Amino acid sequence: MKTGGNPGSNSVTKISKMIWDEFVYGSHLLALGDALVIVALSIILGINITWSLPVVVYMSVLAINSYNRYKEFDQDLLTNPERSNKMRKYIKIFPYLISILLLSSMVIVYLTATKQALIFMFVLFVLGLLYTTLFKGWTKKVIGFKNFSIALPYSLMVIFLALYYNSPITMAVILVSIFYYLRIFISAMYFDVKDIESDHKEGLKTFAATFGEKKNSNLLMVLNILSVVPLLIAVYCRILPMYSLMLLVTVLYSSFYILELKDKKYNRQFLFNVVADGEFLFWLAYILIGKALL
Repeated sequence: MKTGGNPGSNSVTKISKMIWDEFVYGSHLLALGDALVIVALSIILGINITWSLPVVVYMSVLAINSYNRYKEFDQDLLTNPERSNKMRKYIKIFPYLISILLLSSMVIVYLTATKQALIFMFVLFVLGLLYTTLFKGWTKKVIGFKNFSIALPYSLMVIFLALYYNSPITMAVILVSIFYYLRIFISAMYFDVKDIESDHKEGLKTFAATFGEKKNSNLLMVLNILSVVPLLIAVYCRILPMYSLMLLVTVLYSSFYILELKDKKYNRQFLFNVVADGEFLFWLAYILIGKALL
């Protein structure tokens, strides 16, 4: 006798897939990763934080990334069709969503942090939004300008962390900011690979579009290794705890997805949207394990 599938099981599968797609393609994965990074960095810097900071970071990153994807939706249809097709259903409400996220973030900072942090947060918002609205044209003139400008607001979140709790901007804070900057820079360079053709057409001088995928990958591996220098200096000078070295695992993680890019059989969309973006989800785990062991 012929039997049909289980309707309940099919419904759960559809709902699970819908939640997963929203988590990955809606920038939640990246926003959550950055929120967890700030928690991890607060531990090695010895800054006691409250619930509000990770929430603010999550909403802010989600807002800025949503704005970028909203403004570049048509281009994304060509370079990242899977993600764009998922966004198509609610692209019209993006301006309202972005406004709510930004306003909510500002209100939380106003109520829970210092005035310096509120002002600095506004500056970070402006920097995050300027690439899409203004700085993108500069990428047609300066090689890699896109990567430099994208990484800056993220790395400055370490300064924001200190200002949020009225902590001094020490050498440890600066070195950690540089380390985070380099990690985001590498991530941005990696993502440029999927946009090589479209960037060529637009005349954007990203590293990948300028040097090609192979040379870009070689440069990525070099930067990947060099990115840990600020961290090593801070630990050597004893301004960061020894367990901070657990973040060296990020080099191995990035090496994996950089090398896998050469394998044409590997699902590139999964590499970009899940593996590469997912790198930052594990920073807090590295630090907690290192703190327990060292």
